[in-house]
Amino acid sequence: MQAAAASSVGARVLGEIEEASLDEVSTATAATTTTPATAPNDPDSAIPPPTAALPQTFPIPRLHDLVTRHFRATHSAPLAITGRHLALLHTLIATLLAAPHRHTVALVDFTARFDPLRLLTSGHPALTRADLAHLHIARPARGPPAHTARCVAAMEDHMLYAPHASRARPWWGTVVVGGGLNPAAELPGAAATAAPGGRVAVTADWKGWLRVDRAEVPAFWDLGVEEALRDREGRQRAVEEAGWVGVSAWG
Repeated sequence: MQAAAASSVGARVLGEIEEASLDEVSTATAATTTTPATAPNDPDSAIPPPTAALPQTFPIPRLHDLVTRHFRATHSAPLAITGRHLALLHTLIATLLAAPHRHTVALVDFTARFDPLRLLTSGHPALTRADLAHLHIARPARGPPAHTARCVAAMEDHMLYAPHASRARPWWGTVVVGGGLNPAAELPGAAATAAPGGRVAVTADWKGWLRVDRAEVPAFWDLGVEEALRDREGRQRAVEEAGWVGVSAWG
């Protein structure tokens, strides 16, 4: 019974998250690009795109400082995460969606591994189920760089022009998971100019300039085999409580 109830709750929560295939995004965008949809509080303007020239403002101060230092050194705006990237993405996106920021976020996931329900367990006290409706997810298949560029452009056009439910919120930017984007450039090929003012704010893939890993946990050297087996839960608890660390050349 408990498993069935949990499954039912999960299904309801997922139903509140705007998730679509690339074909659905492209179709909806094509139907609306000639007459851009507008925000409810400003009937004469479309949802504003993120600023393309500079890095986005990250709601986590230390992360924002790191991205700013990287941009000043390299003139490359995106935050490029590698390693155990999901932990940082959960925290970042939950913070963006929740009060007081209340942004909307586009996420293009080529790995199909990003679970939006994890945001509810990210530890952000202000995040509500209603906030999840403003996370827009597309899960296209993997492909060459030109395919990645088209997928990102279609998602960003969707955010700019489609009549979705997040038009009253500022669009923070696009997160790309597993798309093979070059972290030294904003977008590959055609995607660099595909959406007016649009760009990728975060990439998460095998290559990046910020590596996320579990914090080091002291070894239990004095335990015998039987003691180690008995204290398995304690060791797992120590790993979970150790948290995460990010390592980069910029701090």
